[in-house]
Amino acid sequence: MKPQVAIKIPAESSIAKAASIIRKIEKEMSISDISGRIKNSDYLLSYDLSSEKGVNNIIYCYNEFHKLGITPSLYEHDRPASIDFLRNLSKTYKEISDEIDAEIEAEDEE
Repeated sequence: MKPQVAIKIPAESSIAKAASIIRKIEKEMSISDISGRIKNSDYLLSYDLSSEKGVNNIIYCYNEFHKLGITPSLYEHDRPASIDFLRNLSKTYKEISDEIDAEIEAEDEE
């Protein structure tokens, strides 16, 4: 099993509010799937931990849920994780990407 990053919200959360956020990212996910995941306390979204886009999607959802008064829970490989951990991971991915881009540019200029 690949390391993953995931997000859950409380079972009593508004399905309509949650769906509006989730469907901005996962357009194909049905309302009934979202509803079932919330009611069963399953992960709403889960991505490979090495996916920069996946980590950023989780951060986006976390921030949007908070704006709506929903308190999400974050997980890294099925263990509770903090938003700071994910933000630092995202920052690290960005730095690595920038370094690689700079190296490619330098090689192209040679």
